[in-house]
This record gives sequence, C-alpha cells and structure tokens, in this order.
Amino acid sequence: MYYSHRSEDGRIELLKDHLREVSEMSAEFASAFGAESWGRAVGLLHDVGKYSDEFQNRLLNNGPKVDHSTAGAWLLAESGRDLLSYCIAGHHGGLPDGVPGQESCRSGFVERMTKAQRGDIPCFTAYEKEVDFSPESLENPTIKATRESARFRFSFLARMVFSCLVDADYLCTERFMADDSRDRLRSDGISHLNRRLEAKIAPFFPPKTKINEARCGVLEDCLRASQSDRGVYSITAPTGSGKTYALMRFALNHAEKHGMRRVICAEPYTSIIEQNADVYREALGDENILEHHANFDFSFDDESGLGRRLRLASENWEAPIVVTTNVQLFESLLSNRTSRCRKLHNIAGSVIVLDEAQMIPTKYLAVCVKCLAELVRNYGCTVVLCSATQPSLASFFEEEDFDVKEIVSDVDVLFASLRRVTYEDAGVLDDESLAGMLAESGQALCIVNSRRQAKALYEMVKSARGSDGVYHLTTLMHPDHRRRVLGEVRSRLGGGDPCVVVATSLVEAGVDLDFPTVFRAMAGIDSLVQAAGRCNREMRRPATEGRMVVFEPPSSYALPREVEQHASVARGVLMAADYAVSRLDSTETIAAYFNRLYKVQGERGLDSEGVAEMLSTYGKSTGRLKLFDIPFETAANRMKFIDDSSYSVIVPTPGYEDEIVALERGLLSRAGMRRLSRISVSVYQGDLDRLNEVGALRPITDELFLLLDASKYSQETGLDSSADSGSGLFW
Repeated sequence: MYYSHRSEDGRIELLKDHLREVSEMSAEFASAFGAESWGRAVGLLHDVGKYSDEFQNRLLNNGPKVDHSTAGAWLLAESGRDLLSYCIAGHHGGLPDGVPGQESCRSGFVERMTKAQRGDIPCFTAYEKEVDFSPESLENPTIKATRESARFRFSFLARMVFSCLVDADYLCTERFMADDSRDRLRSDGISHLNRRLEAKIAPFFPPKTKINEARCGVLEDCLRASQSDRGVYSITAPTGSGKTYALMRFALNHAEKHGMRRVICAEPYTSIIEQNADVYREALGDENILEHHANFDFSFDDESGLGRRLRLASENWEAPIVVTTNVQLFESLLSNRTSRCRKLHNIAGSVIVLDEAQMIPTKYLAVCVKCLAELVRNYGCTVVLCSATQPSLASFFEEEDFDVKEIVSDVDVLFASLRRVTYEDAGVLDDESLAGMLAESGQALCIVNSRRQAKALYEMVKSARGSDGVYHLTTLMHPDHRRRVLGEVRSRLGGGDPCVVVATSLVEAGVDLDFPTVFRAMAGIDSLVQAAGRCNREMRRPATEGRMVVFEPPSSYALPREVEQHASVARGVLMAADYAVSRLDSTETIAAYFNRLYKVQGERGLDSEGVAEMLSTYGKSTGRLKLFDIPFETAANRMKFIDDSSYSVIVPTPGYEDEIVALERGLLSRAGMRRLSRISVSVYQGDLDRLNEVGALRPITDELFLLLDASKYSQETGLDSSADSGSGLFW
C-alpha cells in the first residue's frame, strides 16, 4: 500500500485515490479550454514520485525530505511532452526556468530531467501496478498558433494546465486533510444576475435630464453590442457617463448570450475597486461579488461565514463577478507561483473588463496585449477596454489578428453632450503664485506630480487661509487616513463649504469628487483629461464655469522618468498646429498623444523587461535531452507592475493595537497582515535611510518596518521622512 497524505487526526490517504481525484478534477478544469486530456495526465502523474520507499518513509516515519515532483515530470519529458513535464516539476515550488539564469536560485527543469535520466532520483517504478497511463492516449488541445506565435502560445497553455493541476491538487488535499469539502460561495448564475441588474437600471428609463439621457444612451449601446460575437471591444466614454453600470450590462448580457462563466473587472487602483464593488454588491448581492486586492479584509465579523467563503474564493476566483486590480490579473497571467496560478483556469470563458485601460504600464504593454489576445483566441474570453482616454491599442490587437470594436455608437457626440469643463493654459506657475490662487478659491483641487511639491503647496495654502477646509492627499498617507480625508472632502463639497485639496495623481482616476475648479501640473494627456473628470462632474454648472487649469510647475522638483517622459510627449502634441490645451479631451488629441508616446517608446520600450520577447523566442536546451528551455521563473520575476524596491512602514493607529502586538511577537496571521496594509506607507530607500538615521523605525523583516516615532506621522500630511530628530513614541 502506498500513501499520499497523513492528516493531523491520524487518517492516511491512499496514493492511488489522491491521483485519481486530482486527475478527475484537473481534467474537469482543463475542459474549459479543450485540454481535458492534458489536465487528466498531469493530475494522474503529478505525485508518482511518492511511490518511492524514501517518500513513504518520510510520510510514515518522519524521514528526510524527498523530491517527489521530478519523477512524474520525467515520465512526460521522456515521451516528448515537455510542456506537461514543466507543470508536474513545478507543482510545489512553482514553474521553473528550463536552464536557470542569474535571476533564479533554484535548480532548472533541464538539470532535474538530466538527473532523472541518470537514475539519480528515488526509484518509483511501483507506480506501474496502480497507475494506468500511456503517452499515446494523450489528445492535444486545439490551439490556434502560427509559426511566429507558437512559442508564446505554448508557454501560455502550459501555465493554464499548470493552474488546473495546482488548484485541483490543493482542493483535493484540503478536502482530505479537513475531512470535508470547502464552504463555497452561495452565488447566483449569470442569467439571474443579469435579471437583477436589468431590474436595477430599469428606473433610469426614460431619462429625465441631459446627463441621464447620455447615460441611458451608453447603456443601450452596451445592450446592443452584447449580442455580438466574442472578441475585443472598447467603451470610450467620458467621466460621468455611467460606465460602472454600462460595462456590467454589456458583460452580463454578453456572458449569458455566449454561455460564459464569469465577469472579471480589473482596475488600476484599490480606491476604484472599493467604489465599484460597493455599487455591484448593492445591485447584485454580497455573495456574488468577490473583491480581491491587498487591502480587502476577509476577516470581518459575519455569522453567516461570508467572509471566509470570500477568502476561499479569492484563492482561485471561484465567483461569478470578480473585481480586482490590474496587478492581480496580469502578474497572475505571467506568474510561476502555485498560489497565483491557481486562479488562471477560471479566467477561461470570462468577460474581462479593463477599466481605465490607459493605466496598463507602457513597459509591459506588449506582453499584456499578447496575454489578452491569447485569452480571446484560445480560451473563450471577451476583452473590453474601458476609458475616457482610450489608449491607441487597435494596431497592437491588429497584429494579433483582432479588430477592436467600439461599443459607443457615436463617441464624439457623447463627449460633446457631456462636456463639462473649459480647459485653460496658465503657463508656468511658481509655487507662490499657485498657492495664492488656491487660497483665494472657494472650492478647488490641485494635482501635482511630486509629493514634495504637494506638501509645500499645502503648507503655503494653509498659511494663507488657515487650516479649516484645506486638505493634503498623497501616498505618504496610509489608506485608512486617505479614506478618512476623502470622506471629509466629499462632505464639504456636498455642503457647499470651502474646500481646497492639494494632491498627487492618486485622486485623478475613478475617485468621485466634484470641484468647480481643478489645477493640474503638466503630465500625460490621459492624466490631464482624467483630472478634468474631478471638475463639474455632475454638470451642476455650465461648461464655461468648470475650470480645468493646466500649468507648468517649477523645474526644481525632480520627477520619475516615466512621468517626465509622458509630460514631454504631451507638450509635443499640444505644440502641433492641430492641437491645443482647449481641445485636450478630443478623441483626436488623445489618439495623437498615445500614438506619439508609443512611437517614442519603440518596441523595446513597450517590452522593456523583455518578457514578451523571452516567452516568444526561447529555444531548446543543449545536451542529449533537447528540452524546451522556457524561462517561466525569470519572466515572472520581471513582471512587476509595482516597484518591489519599496519598503512598507506600518503606522500605529487606534483600532489596530492587537495586530501590531501580534506582529511584534511574530504571531500575526495572513488576515491580520492584510488589515495592517490599511495603515502602511510605501517608501523608497532614501526615505527609509533617513527614518532609520533618527531611530524612527523598528525592523520586522527586511521589507517591513514599524514606525516608533509619533512625530514622524502627521494627521495632515502623513509620513515625514526628513532627518530631523523626533520626539514622541507610539504607545
């Protein structure tokens, strides 16, 4: 008898039972994209290395650790099934590189297969008595690929099959160890959700105001387009056009029409996710919306167990509607880690909505487009690009043989009907002049590119008019702090009270604020237009009274290279004869900006980390085996939307005392760590060094620090990394 797992209560699972269960579940998952045979094979062979005496000694007698993943991988590799072999080799430690480069610290796939070929792994031939497998029985999935695209598409397929295996393995093992199946979300089907949404928006018709007439027009456009074939679509609509409901109307109707499984909405910022997820929960029910990002707290007190069910669903996106971040979506699609890849097979057969599509980082644009096109081509998905400043991606999708179909029937008419601001060019404004203008304003928002400038302007405005109604918003304030300030700002705006906010770009996309005047430092044209979306948002004033003032800031503020480059491209476009600040939000100006930006970036700039290239051009290893040398781990390591050179500083805050005590004692749970992310600030090396110089921090890990000095965190401006010595201590 051979065994697979031993539970804490002493039960032992037969290995053949585990292989059968994983094989059946993995095959079911892979059937969503026509790879059922491959899913069954990797499930059946993934643990055959446990048929060794060495592993059985490990399991039953607490013997030394044993590599049990290489055995099944070798069975497939020697039969020429390299892609499936990678899946089994990585089902615990993650998909490896074929031949590891400098960025990998693990043994490579080829090295492990060479070791197996030499017989330098524990003998596992006992599997032949219990496992019936023949390589000839494998049926290849139908993957549409050309000679030029084959490498990328096959590596993508391997990752999708890997997802089926690791999710099935996890779920089956969990079920045995707990002696029970997991408590899944009690969610509704797509058809039922569609009816609920239609009932929610029915009172919007017939429209009674100009703005609602435009919104209802977008809703009708989305309903009409939803009956078309799967593919790549765009919704180009200005701020305030009701995109939140409109895109979901398209997605649910389209999913019902084509028998699709779920809707995935990817957003650039957690603030937008929280806002939209609340709207969808209210319309469609809490059990149907999975909100998945680092700041979401699944540990809320809930007698029904909904928090736990949502947390479990977040592991593999087993929910009808997922609202998540661009980071989660794209880094998962290129990940090599088991935890991140578990969800991938559930993306097949989905409507994928990219809200604020212009926020895809340009340095990853090439590989992101390739991934999206592949999901449409071979995995039954539809992609929707949604933005008021639609990036010029049509040519990129054309290279992948897809046309981008616009859903809005007349974009120019829609933008004209919802024009709510007048753009002004203020030229160069020094801080003193700008602060004077802000101090004299009743209600105004100022967005700049530098946290240092935001703080300087805030102090000047506060000095000129007093602190009442003057606010500062930057990423030096932790998320809970920013949320509290935004609540106060909305209250003052709604009550007509004086309110001046100085902020960085974190407020310019998807944050519901409505100011009569917005000042914006020169930036990319998409940023300028998005900032204008915070001006006269509800059209309570004529467009001539909604002032969007564009200015050039002093050159003394150092900016990130990307921000400066985007601003430079915008200047170049606005200097051309056919464009001007007054026409910033025209579709022609926006298209001209993105076309010039992509030209400036060039092919290398749109794949600056080389991820698309390395996954499209890998070859075969040298030596006797001649196996595919796929750089799974290296590609995953380079696919980082968020700069991982930053550090997290946790700011002690009332209400989080228990989590901080647990953190200091090394006892903090994953849920507790997620809660602490609400009171953490990201800083770079220079800020960290200055805080350490004055003894303001206590290190918890190499990347995580606890703020000790209360004077280093202001309830007005957030974390202060200046080198001045502090005084007060927290608690």
